[in-house]
Amino acid sequence: MNESLKDARILIVDDNQVNIDVLYSLLEYKGYLNIQTTLDSRDVIGMILSFKPEILLLDLMMPYFSGFDIMQLIKDKGLESGTMPILILTADASADSKKRALLEGASDFLTKPFDFVEVDLRIKNLLMNVYLLAQVKQYNVALEEKVFERTGKIIELNKELILTNDRIEKKMETIQLQNVKLKEIAWIQSHVVRAPLARLMGLAEALKRGTLTITENPEVLQYILQTADELDKVIADITSQTIIE
Repeated sequence: MNESLKDARILIVDDNQVNIDVLYSLLEYKGYLNIQTTLDSRDVIGMILSFKPEILLLDLMMPYFSGFDIMQLIKDKGLESGTMPILILTADASADSKKRALLEGASDFLTKPFDFVEVDLRIKNLLMNVYLLAQVKQYNVALEEKVFERTGKIIELNKELILTNDRIEKKMETIQLQNVKLKEIAWIQSHVVRAPLARLMGLAEALKRGTLTITENPEVLQYILQTADELDKVIADITSQTIIE
């Protein structure tokens, strides 16, 4: 048998000990290792809660609670996992009983006396569905974890992108301020600095041509020094007000 099925939890519910013994022997022979049984239908809900069977083999006609009652109790108590098939095993072969059992939540229906080959195949097929559903569930959980992980990475990347954009915007603001300062420097250079510089250049040209001499005009030297001092102060003022961070 499929190794993945041999540890499947199987619960047999029948008020006839002979039927339980026959089913138990068959399942044990087929290699199933995890089987529990009960003759008392009143114990079924408690056993489902504690044992958590992966398949329920259920007789219909029993004292206390019938198989129909058990299926209704399973619904009422919210124990329908969607992965615990119910295989009905009964001597009642009527179409009405079969239809009612399937409507109440049974996954499959077999009549007594049992055809052991058919019982084995039905149980194996139902358990294989349980196994495949479990595999799909595990795959979906793993997929959700991957999606969650990648979504987290995308969120972090978006945060980094937002921070980067903020830094770029702040840098652009700084550059714009620097451009304003540079324009101010250009204006000062063309208006404030050039005036004393032009005076100095004019005096230098006059001295060069000899049209003006310091000997004959000693005040020229004082004027040159004053103009140079004025130019130095202008340059110092420009430097102190336009430092680019």
